[in-house]
Amino acid sequence: MTLTAQSLGSPGLQSTSIITIQPAPAVSLGKTAVTNAASYQTGAVAPGEIVTIFGTALGPAVLVTAQLNSQGKLASNLNGTEVLFDHIPAPLVYVSANQVSAIVPYEVAGQPFTQMVVVRNGQATPPLSLAVTAVTPALFTANASGAGQAAAVNQDATLNGPGAGAPAGSILSLYGTGEGQTSPGGINGRVANSLLPAPLAAVSVTVGSLNAPVQYAGAAPQATAGLLQVNVTVPALAPGIYPVVLTIGGQSSAAGVTVTVR
Repeated sequence: MTLTAQSLGSPGLQSTSIITIQPAPAVSLGKTAVTNAASYQTGAVAPGEIVTIFGTALGPAVLVTAQLNSQGKLASNLNGTEVLFDHIPAPLVYVSANQVSAIVPYEVAGQPFTQMVVVRNGQATPPLSLAVTAVTPALFTANASGAGQAAAVNQDATLNGPGAGAPAGSILSLYGTGEGQTSPGGINGRVANSLLPAPLAAVSVTVGSLNAPVQYAGAAPQATAGLLQVNVTVPALAPGIYPVVLTIGGQSSAAGVTVTVR
């Protein structure tokens, strides 16, 4: 495109420049396109699972985080980005150019596969077929890497970690995703308030290979459907750092996540 500027006061003064407009990059999925948002493991997706999607030109250059729509639920369109599972809009946790986090709609429950498409300003990726499973439990970690210190809160409301362990016998709150369908049934993007849905599948936790009795397993209050909170009693262990494993419906979270006992 050629742009010419001319002075109104002195018509003889003018300048011309050529501007080249590059086509917008194609919206595309990465080789590893979809992972569990907590563990970054690939595989089948579960209803209500928070996932992270990787690719190119998926969203804006600057990160845009979750917003509520007019119904008070997590919005499914952020800055022109949408994620569809079988044409059902998924609630969005955040969007950026190369990474998007979405919550798998509960409607995929019971299906063998689901077709996922990312749409950016009307441009869509080719459909990606993903296997569907009942549960894919995973624990969030403090550094958001999928390994190391769990994102956990001690009974005294401090963050669990090497400098602030949980005493044996106290209550420790863990956070995860991939619990699958709930009772009452999951509602896409719903924020938990007075109603706290619980997983349909059985939930158990071990700390240092010892059973940590579950006192509560269900929606995290004031958080979106898909974020699971599990409160457990810390077993009788000597002070130290121990592996923690979340099991839901017979499926266990990945190894490598730890909590601190004092």
